[in-house]
Amino acid sequence: MTFEEAKKLLGASIRSECRDHAFGDREVFWGDRDGNEVGGGYFGSESHVWIEDDSWSGSDARELARCGTVGAIDRNDSTGPDQYTDGACMPGLTLEGVKKEICTPPKDW
Repeated sequence: MTFEEAKKLLGASIRSECRDHAFGDREVFWGDRDGNEVGGGYFGSESHVWIEDDSWSGSDARELARCGTVGAIDRNDSTGPDQYTDGACMPGLTLEGVKKEICTPPKDW
């Protein structure tokens, strides 16, 4: 599939997103009007879009991310800022810090 064919297909689809405001990344899903998945993507430290066996990354993926009619926009965090920005991680938030927080039992255990 060419980039232009992908752009046309995704442009006729409904785009839904699951955003993590704290880590600044999001998963994007495109579906047809009947709810069948057309393609998917990930945007954060890297940008990727895939449709079946074809994929695009970088600036091509970021351009495809704008395609489609906006559907549901959800978030999978509760502590991030109100406004979402691709790649913007909350100050002081690190993967190591989050791992320590969720893997260390409370002191009263």
